Amino acid sequence: MAKGMLGTKVGMTQIFAEDGTTIPVTVVQAGPCVVIDKATPERNEYSAVKVGFLSAEEKRLSKAEAGVFKKAGVPASKVVREFRLEAKEAEALKVGDQIKIDIFRKGQFVDVTGISKGKGFQGVMRRHNMKGAARDSASSHEHHRHIGAVGQRKTPGKVWKGKRLPGHMGVDQVTVQNLQVVEIDLENNVLLIRGALPGHKNGLVEIYPSAKNKADRPVVAAPEEVEEKKKGKK
Repeated sequence: MAKGMLGTKVGMTQIFAEDGTTIPVTVVQAGPCVVIDKATPERNEYSAVKVGFLSAEEKRLSKAEAGVFKKAGVPASKVVREFRLEAKEAEALKVGDQIKIDIFRKGQFVDVTGISKGKGFQGVMRRHNMKGAARDSASSHEHHRHIGAVGQRKTPGKVWKGKRLPGHMGVDQVTVQNLQVVEIDLENNVLLIRGALPGHKNGLVEIYPSAKNKADRPVVAAPEEVEEKKKGKK
């Protein structure tokens, strides 16, 4: 059984728990993924499967890329990723097999990796949550949101590398851990995952079983959501 799946982020919505509490979920169109190739300990010194996701037009691929799919005898895919597996698990999969969302369970915890939204060039207040360089005053002009002095005096006479400064924000690979699978729609290949996922709508996400091996748990309202509901009633 594969230990990961590719999907696209459709958007967010909400469903209701048994006690009537709303649960925010992200809808993910996950799979099916097609096995294109396998890495074996004898040939590659590790065990993994290479899978494809989302169909692609062959004319848009290079000859080398198209040749990989022709050799495997599978349709061309836009996205190709490799998932590490135990040797025994990899042996159970063959080239051309489909990996579907039935590898996940309702109540299971997963980790989701995606590319965060791009925010462009941002200052230190938004990028690093700094409070600004100066208070409001009559003598302070147009630098309330600036970083302020960053010098290091004569020694070392430079700004250290890694200093938190204004710059490009977003478009980073982000992994959110321990998100719960709330619902699985096998017929439409749709997963409902509790909480927010990194990236924009239609963005690619990679879904893995929780690295911390958290045990499955019934889908119920989280304590903080229950508290918010109580405050709303007051």
